[in-house]
Formats: sequence, C-alpha cells, structure tokens
Amino acid sequence: MNNDELSRLMKQAQNKTGIDINKMKEASDKGQLDDFVNKNLSSQATAQLKNVLSNKEACEKLLSTPQAKELMKKLMEGK
Repeated sequence: MNNDELSRLMKQAQNKTGIDINKMKEASDKGQLDDFVNKNLSSQATAQLKNVLSNKEACEKLLSTPQAKELMKKLMEGK
C-alpha cells in the first residue's frame, strides 16, 4: 500500500466514522487514546475495540494484516 492509497483509506475511515484521524493520532501521542475512543466511538464500538485489544490472539491477527501494519507505520512516523 503506497502513501496515496493509505491517505485514501484514512480519509474513507474518517468519512465513515466521523473521527478526525489527526486528532486521534494527537490523542495517542499524548497518551490519551483511551479517552479519545470513549468520547468518539459508540459504547458498542468501544466495547468491541477493547475486546479485540484485550484478546491477544484477536489483536495479533488484526495487527498482522498488511493494512494494519501500514497504518501503524504511518501513525508512528515522527515518534
């Protein structure tokens, strides 16, 4: 996935969820991602996300996808 494709994917995610990806990255950088998720996702989506993140196998499966790897790389730039 190149930068244009990643940008397009992030814009689609932003449009679909209404969540500003840059604000999410900023919250993550400040160690406030949990607060951001609680404020910006529905209670059901928050519960699903926390369930996946607390399940080691599900988390590893999710993070092993090429899309997740590329997104994490992009989010980690500048750290």
